[in-house]
Amino acid sequence: MEDPDHRSEERIPMRGERDALDCSLALASEGIPHAIRKDEDYALVIGANDARQAREIVERYRLENRPPVRRLSFRHPEFDWRCSAIWCLVLAVFGYLHLRHPGMVEGGILQSRRALQGEWWLLLTATMLHVDVAHLASNLTLGFVLFGLVTGRFGIGPGLLCILLCGMGGNLLGLLLRDAPYSGLGASGCVMGALGMLGPQALGWIRRDPRAVRVLGAGLAGSLMLFVLFGFSPDSDVLAHLGGFLCGLVLGGLLVLVPESRLAQLRWNLSGSLLSLLLLLACWRRALDVPP
Repeated sequence: MEDPDHRSEERIPMRGERDALDCSLALASEGIPHAIRKDEDYALVIGANDARQAREIVERYRLENRPPVRRLSFRHPEFDWRCSAIWCLVLAVFGYLHLRHPGMVEGGILQSRRALQGEWWLLLTATMLHVDVAHLASNLTLGFVLFGLVTGRFGIGPGLLCILLCGMGGNLLGLLLRDAPYSGLGASGCVMGALGMLGPQALGWIRRDPRAVRVLGAGLAGSLMLFVLFGFSPDSDVLAHLGGFLCGLVLGGLLVLVPESRLAQLRWNLSGSLLSLLLLLACWRRALDVPP
C-alpha cells in the first residue's frame, strides 16, 4: 500500500480491521493509492483526487460481498382434517347419546361434591357432554379448526392426548378455585387448550435463530387475543376456559421442544392414541358404574 501522493487527503471510515484489509485489497486491485490508518477507528486514507472513485469501489465491493440475509425458515402449518373430523364426530355421537339416555349426563357431569370426594374421572367425562345442540355446535365449529391444527402439528397421538389433558386441567382449575358447589360440562376446556397449544410454536425455533423471539411473542399475543375473544363469554365457564388455555400453553411449549421427526414416528402416535382411548373408556366406565 502506498501513501497518497496528494497534499489533501480524505478518509473513508472502515467497520473494523477486517473490513479495512478487504477494502484495501479492492483499492489495490484498481491501482488506487491509499493507506490504512487507525486512530480511534480504522480508516482508509486516499488522495482527494481519487476519493470519489475509491468510495465507489468500496461501496461496490461491500455490496458484492455482503453476507446473505438469512431468513427464518418455519415449518408450514398443517391441518389434519381427518382426525379433526373424527374427534368432532365423537363429540356429536356423545351429544346424541346423552340426549337419548339422560343417565349419561347424571353419571358423567362434573359435580364438584362428587369430584372432591374422589371421582376424578368426572373431569374428563364432563368434556364429552353438552347442555344442548347450540352448545355442542359452538364447540364443534371452533374445535374443528383448532383440533386439526394441533394434530397436524404434533401428531394424532400426542395432540389428542394433550387436548384431553387440557380439558381435565380446565375443569380441575374451576374445581379448585370455586367455593360453592356447582356442576359443569362441555368441551370448551379442550377447545381453549388446543388454542393455547398453538401459541408457543416459535419456542423450538429460538435454538436455531434468536430472532424467533419476536415470532414467539406474536404467537402468544395472537393466542391470548383469541382466548379473550372466545373464552370470556358471560354465559360460559371462564375458569374452565382459563385452565384449559394455560394447560395448552404448557403442554404446547413442551411438545415444540421435541424434534418433529420423533413426533411423526408411528409408535408415538399409536401410543398416544391408544392411551387417549383407554383413558376415555376407563373414565366413562367408572362414571356409569358409580351411582350419582
